[in-house]
Amino acid sequence: MGAIKQRTVPVSANGRMNLPADMRRALGLSGAGHLLLTLEGDEVIITTTRQAIQRVRELAAPYKADKAGSDLESEQLIRQRREEAARENDEEEDQS
Repeated sequence: MGAIKQRTVPVSANGRMNLPADMRRALGLSGAGHLLLTLEGDEVIITTTRQAIQRVRELAAPYKADKAGSDLESEQLIRQRREEAARENDEEEDQS
């Protein structure tokens, strides 16, 4: 993480404020766009949508099927349960 930059910016009566140009550049913002504001306790965290999407991808990565073709854990569980049910049905038929 880079050096902490801090600015005091005015907030208008209707709640508007301007994000300084150097901070927009550092975030990779150009022109109009959207930001994600998160209120954490008494602090506001500003995140770009690109950063938010990247964070979601990082959080979801452990649950994603790998490129070698393995299934998601949920799909593996369903397949195992179906196999167990089929074995149980076969055993019941054998006992009949």
